[in-house]
Amino acid sequence: MKKSLILGLIMILTLTLAACNNKDEDHQDHSSRNAPKNVKELSEKDIFQDQTKGKKLSEKEANQAIQKYVDVNSDILDNKYLMQYKLDRQYGSDKKITDKQADRLTNLSHLSIKNDVRFEKYMKNNTLPAGYKDNVDRIIKYFTALNSTIKDADKDIEELDYQPQNELNVVDVSTKYAGDVNGKQQKKIKKFLKSKDIKTDAVDK
Repeated sequence: MKKSLILGLIMILTLTLAACNNKDEDHQDHSSRNAPKNVKELSEKDIFQDQTKGKKLSEKEANQAIQKYVDVNSDILDNKYLMQYKLDRQYGSDKKITDKQADRLTNLSHLSIKNDVRFEKYMKNNTLPAGYKDNVDRIIKYFTALNSTIKDADKDIEELDYQPQNELNVVDVSTKYAGDVNGKQQKKIKKFLKSKDIKTDAVDK
């Protein structure tokens, strides 16, 4: 009887340790995915700038604009994931977000908004080549949705008197954007970009 009880306790302990180990591994995997290397700290000069109006764009001009837009978004996403990685590692600290982090979040939020607005304005103010409009609209919706968490988190800090002890999430996209950010939309965007020889890893982040 005692032997059975001891064996049972050993089994329970083994399973518990295995579960804890798996949980730790999951956390490490999550952290490593969200800790990109060589992240570029963005400034105003880095984002989309072209203010051309009333022009019939060639495919080359349209492709160059799209390339710039997705490249900036790749950098924005890297900044976002690095910020979340650092916030996650601060678990248990007295302050969940520092003033420096809050300032960087605000700056990233403003830059992502300006980048979206300027690119969308450029595409609307000019005539796109045949077959581009629907694809460009899809690309804008996709990245605007991905970056919504940066804007929402910044808004929370500014408007809701954000409390330092609360956890901040700048990665997970709200379910209301599910139609704009999913595997189906990714495939369509990647197919279009590939057809125009526009290379980016931003859609996979």
